[in-house]
Amino acid sequence: MRIESPPLGLRFVALEATRYAEIVGELRSSTVQERLAHATRLTHSPIEYHGFAFVNAEGSVMACGQYAREAELVGLYDVFTRPDQRGHGLAGALCKRLLALAADEAAVCAYLQVDEANVSARGLYTRLGFVDAYTYHYRAAPTSAP
Repeated sequence: MRIESPPLGLRFVALEATRYAEIVGELRSSTVQERLAHATRLTHSPIEYHGFAFVNAEGSVMACGQYAREAELVGLYDVFTRPDQRGHGLAGALCKRLLALAADEAAVCAYLQVDEANVSARGLYTRLGFVDAYTYHYRAAPTSAP
């Protein structure tokens, strides 16, 4: 698969797992504990982590994402675009690049999860050829009334 050049003015950089967890945590306004837990999951995963970002000339992250490949399967995770950079095609360019890198490692089938309410992300993933396989929801313990 052909890897396209980064969008104009941006560099495509690899990010070490702990740094990646910090960056995506900052973009998502995650707590310190959530960022540390994410870093731990990435560094101790049995599936090798591959995290990347588009950064501007000053080194600020405009969009980031990661993939994990196991044999012929590749999962895309934590794709996030800075709010002020949305609508410029960065997530699409990033996903195409991640998928191309995984394809170069022999991946032939990709998957991801996206919240049903995230209309813009679902549109992007549809344009990339993804289709719904199933729905999911998170469960939480009931809270006691005060």
